[in-house]
Amino acid sequence: MRNFATEPAIYGVVLVAGLVVIVGESAEASWDVFIKVCATVGVFWAAHVYAATVAHLDDEPDSDRPLGRRIAIAAHAAIEHSWGMLLAAVIPLLLLFLGHWPLLDDEQTVWGSLWLSVILLGVLGYAKVALWTPSLKVRLASAAITSALGLVLVLLKVAVH
Repeated sequence: MRNFATEPAIYGVVLVAGLVVIVGESAEASWDVFIKVCATVGVFWAAHVYAATVAHLDDEPDSDRPLGRRIAIAAHAAIEHSWGMLLAAVIPLLLLFLGHWPLLDDEQTVWGSLWLSVILLGVLGYAKVALWTPSLKVRLASAAITSALGLVLVLLKVAVH
C-alpha cells in the first residue's frame, strides 16, 4: 500500500471523478464517458511524467553523464513516482467499463463511479497517514478529508444534474 497511496494516486482519482462529472453530462452512454476519461487521464499522466522529467534533469548539475542518460534517469524516476495516477484511475474506470454491458444502466454506472471514487479516496487518505501514525483518529480524519475531495465532485454533479 506504501507505493500505491501517493499524491499522484489521489490526484488520479480526483481527476477521474472530475472528468466523470463533466463528461457524464454530455455523453450519451457510459462507454463514451469511459473512452473520453481514459484518453484524458492518459494525456494528463503523460504531461505529469514529462513535467517531472524536465524538472529533474538538473538534479545533478555537475554530473558528467550525457544528456540522454540524464533524461533516462529522470524519466524513470518520473514514471516510477506517477504510476499511482494510472493505477488508482483504473478502479473507477473499471466500473465505467462494466457499464458497456447490460449489468447497470448508464446513469447508475456514472454515479457508481463517482461514489467508488469517494470511497477510494478515503482508503488512500487513510492508508497514506497510516504509514506515519498509529493514531486511529488521525487516520480517520485523513480518510474523511480525502473523501471530501470526491464528495465535493459528487455535490457538483448533483448541482449540474
